[in-house]
Amino acid sequence: MLADYLDWIVTSALPIWTARGFDRRAGRFHERLDRAGHPLCVPHRAMVQARQVFVFACAAELGWAKDSATIAEMAMASLLRDFAAEEGDETSFAFAIDPGTSRVSAPQRDAYAHAFILFALAALHQANRDPNLLDIADRVTRFIERRLTDPQHGGLFDALPPPAEKRQNPHMHLLEAYLLLARTAPGRGYEERAAALVALFRRHFLRDDVLFEFFRPDWLVARAMWEPGHHFEWVWLLGEYGALTGETMEAEMDALYCSARQQGVAANGLLVDEISPDGIILKPSHRAWPHSEAIKAAATRNDAAFADKMAAGLMCHFLDRPFVGGWTDHIAADGTPLVDYVPASTLYHLVLAAKVAAKSFAAAPVLAKAAS
Repeated sequence: MLADYLDWIVTSALPIWTARGFDRRAGRFHERLDRAGHPLCVPHRAMVQARQVFVFACAAELGWAKDSATIAEMAMASLLRDFAAEEGDETSFAFAIDPGTSRVSAPQRDAYAHAFILFALAALHQANRDPNLLDIADRVTRFIERRLTDPQHGGLFDALPPPAEKRQNPHMHLLEAYLLLARTAPGRGYEERAAALVALFRRHFLRDDVLFEFFRPDWLVARAMWEPGHHFEWVWLLGEYGALTGETMEAEMDALYCSARQQGVAANGLLVDEISPDGIILKPSHRAWPHSEAIKAAATRNDAAFADKMAAGLMCHFLDRPFVGGWTDHIAADGTPLVDYVPASTLYHLVLAAKVAAKSFAAAPVLAKAAS
């Protein structure tokens, strides 16, 4: 099923978002498509634009989609034009804009979105080597470190103004961004920043083999639950961190991988959404993205059989519906769709998993380049 999954990415998913999912007039990606594949008029989030820049920069690097480099550069230009604000030597981004007027509709500064903006800058720099992208990344990093970082307890505020809780999730994606920046722009301090986030993971997030999600400002656990998808995501990230730094974290990776495999897989073979620390399933529903993260984790653990099983789950339950090249993002335990639209945000997970699988498994053959 891995080969089928990779083929679907190149021949079905990427062409849909090149043709229907990208507004060339505005230079932006649509946030959602309806069940017939038409754009929905909802606010455009900076996070989604950044994820799609990564997707098409990645497609350009791999030769997986026509015009992908041009599309990625157009989307980055509009992201900077419509969402960014500069103050001194810092750059920050509004959360969302109105798709019709391009005016800011949600001005708050969100840590999760800024992590993906850095990730997009790194991916596009890796594809086109534009040094201006690294200068922007440095400006965004200064904003994160000065404005979004808690000076008392450490770690990231979830947003500005700070809410009552912190989440591990923005830290995870900031680590992802720093790792890619460290690879494409060594010597600019990003490897050291990644190391600091891994130290935070060890100190606060992973407790008794459970990766907790929600915390009070002083890092007391606010909600006792964990997500198999994030366990798998951290397995891959820790593997990437080890490959970059030489610091192996086998015990932590094994703990995360084993708990997610043993407790996170439902009887139907799909990953559940949420579990309590004592193993009780809190949300038996299923989302598409954790299965792609499981493929990446399986690649890190050299577990081809599990990767193929997760690809089969995606193909059989989520992908190519409600139209060819689309996906159902969230389903109930009985398979009933829980959403009536196709969110662009899922494509980042799907494409990155395909890239990792193509690199890692002999069962996933090298794909032919997209037709020119």
